[in-house]
Amino acid sequence: MKAPSLVILLAGGLLASSACSVKTKTTDISPALSRLPTCENGVEVFDSRADVPSSYSELAWIEAQGNSVWTTDSQMRSEMRKRAAQSGANGLIANAVQQNKVGVNILGEAVGAHTATAEATGLAIWIPANRAKTRQLCGR
Repeated sequence: MKAPSLVILLAGGLLASSACSVKTKTTDISPALSRLPTCENGVEVFDSRADVPSSYSELAWIEAQGNSVWTTDSQMRSEMRKRAAQSGANGLIANAVQQNKVGVNILGEAVGAHTATAEATGLAIWIPANRAKTRQLCGR
């Protein structure tokens, strides 16, 4: 293998491994509601407020962003669940992942424009009726 080819291969591998990361930002909505962290498995995901089976308290707004070429929707959702758990939630009302068109993503990344973004948002919630289930799943 020629040296330039090896350098390109290594650079591509580094780009791929670094591009898989998901950046998240959590904004505390109800600072007066201080909850101990739960666990990712204890955070149930809902597609809308109407899907939540009982009353709940809003804890935090979560924003996630990743590279849509390298990051899957499930990775985005998993990172959001982790952040929801850190805020003490046992539920997450997650909005659909929004991303650029696939052709634009691949072309943009090929020329180094870093235009391939996927973004998702969600609301971390505490559902008192699910307290026992959360305790069972998280061991607390």
